[in-house]
Parts: sequence; C-alpha cells; structure tokens
Amino acid sequence: MRVKRQKNFRRSLRFYRLAHEIQAPYKVVVDGTFLTQSLQNKIHVREQLPKVVCNDRVTPMVTNCVLAELRALGDRGRGAAFIAKGYYRVKCGHHTEIGAAACIKEQIGTTNERKLMVATQDIDLVTDLRKIPGVPLIRLNMSVPYLEEPSTASKAEIRAAEKTKILPQSWELAKLPALQQKEALAAAQAEKPKKKKGPSGANPLSCLSSKKKAKVERAAAAAAAATAAAAAAAAAGVAAAAAEAAELPASLSTAAASAAPEEAEEDERSDRRWRPVAMAVSMALQEVRAQRAQRAAAKAAAAAVSAAGEGKDSCWPRPLTAPTPARATSGGPTWGLGTPLVGWASET
Repeated sequence: MRVKRQKNFRRSLRFYRLAHEIQAPYKVVVDGTFLTQSLQNKIHVREQLPKVVCNDRVTPMVTNCVLAELRALGDRGRGAAFIAKGYYRVKCGHHTEIGAAACIKEQIGTTNERKLMVATQDIDLVTDLRKIPGVPLIRLNMSVPYLEEPSTASKAEIRAAEKTKILPQSWELAKLPALQQKEALAAAQAEKPKKKKGPSGANPLSCLSSKKKAKVERAAAAAAAATAAAAAAAAAGVAAAAAEAAELPASLSTAAASAAPEEAEEDERSDRRWRPVAMAVSMALQEVRAQRAQRAAAKAAAAAVSAAGEGKDSCWPRPLTAPTPARATSGGPTWGLGTPLVGWASET
C-alpha cells in the first residue's frame, strides 16, 4: 500500500506542476487542527511532509493568526503552539487577529498566486479550498498523512485551457471569412462535372488492319522461299556428287602414277639424311662390344693367375689388415684390370 500511495502522490504532484506550476521547494501552510491531531497521533510533521511531497525541500509555515488561535486554546493548544513557533512565520498583515481559516483563505486568494499548499483538518476550510483551482491539500487519515487528488475545479480549469488552445485565436477570427469563401469555391468546383477530353468517335488507331496478320503472312512467305532454296541446293549437290563419282577412277589412276616417283625420291632423301647417324651408332656399338670382350679376358686371366698362386704355396699367410703400400712391381695382381696395382708388395 505504501508504494501505491507514493505513486498516487507523484501523479498528483506532476499534475500540479504541469497545470499550475507548483514545484519544489514546496511551501506548506499548516493550521492548528492539523498540528493538534498530529501531536495526538505522535506524528512529527517536519519529518513526514517530505515523504508526502516526495521531496526534501519542504518548508512548513504558519501565520500569526494561526499561532494566536493556538495560544487562545490554553492547555489544549499549548503543545501545538510550541511546535508552531519553530515553523516559518508568514506575515499575514492582520493587526487584529482573525480566525485561522479566514486568514488562510486570504493568503490563498482566488488563484493561489503564491503557489502554497495547505495542511488542515478543518472540513469547512477544505470544502472552500476545493473550489479554488490549483490548491494542493494535505490531510491526515488517522496517523497517516496523505496528499489529496486534484479537485474538480482544478481539473475543470485545465480542460478549459486545453479547449481554448484548440479554438481559433482572436487574430485568426479576422481571417476566417476569407478562408470560408475559398472553401466554398473549392466545394462548388468539385461538384461540377468534368468535361471529357478527346474525340467522341472511335479511335482511329483501332480502325487500322491488324499487324499480327501481316506478320504471319510475311513469316509464311519467308518459310516457303527458304524451302524452295533448300530443295534447289539439294538437287545441285546430287548432280555434283554424280559427276565426281564418274571422274573418280581416272583421277585415282593419275594420282597413283604421279605419286610413285615422288615416293622414291623421298625415300632416297631420307636415306641420305640418316646414313651418318646410322654409321655413328654402329661404330659406338662396336666399341662397346670390344670393351666388354677385353673385360671378360682380363677377368679370365686374373682367375688363372690366382689359381696358379694358390697351387704353388698353399701355406702363404694372407694379411688380416689392409696391404702395405709399396712401389709398383710387375708381379702384382691385376684383379681383372690387365695391369698390376700400384703399391702392392711382390712375393719374395
């Protein structure tokens, strides 16, 4: 409920701010009835007012007439009068004190020019202030202070202001007759039937012969001409083929007779061109064969020499390591190369 109540307070304050320009810092005039009931319900007015108006900038105020009325109550209003002394004092200008309600009404006036808020529990004063537009009222519901919703007079005033904004202004009224005359002329011209443009008879283009039929006829003539040309070409081709077939045996015999000497000359020229290459290839093959024969003979001689040495001295010790280099002798092994190796020691 507290959240909903604060939301309603903010809505009412927004209305007063936009419609009547009542905004912070707020000035709240407190009368004796509100102070007395607050004291009975143990409500601290200075602490609770900022919560009601949702703003810390609030100034509680009293008038001299309100303070005099509380003092006149004696013991019943002594505590409220003591609290009211701490509030801001509004100079009402009354040399002789009058009732608090009448004094507050004078401070508000008919339009609330000073933008005051009123906190009261006086029913008669509340009824009178609700008739004045733009007067926010703060009241107590048991021990809960609350801000009343905008009165009917306040809402009626804002509706009237909105209507005046919609209606034409004084400087616009002088121009209304001319505008109305223009609108009447435009409406009269709209009602007149429009004249149809163009000839009333048939469209001359629609009387022309159809182009589609002419196109079809041209296409048919072109197709017939193409067919005739193709038939003539086919007949000419058949005749040419028959003539070529008749001349073919004679031409073949003539071509064979003329081609024989030409082939013989071509063969002779190719033989002359490739003869040196063939000779070089044959010589290279002969050299390869000779080298192979020499290698085979060298292997056979080396095998014979090694066999003769083993038969002469079978107990000759063979070295376990590499042979010692020495000067070349004629008695060394050839190992199939045909000549003794350089650095091999001879048998002694």
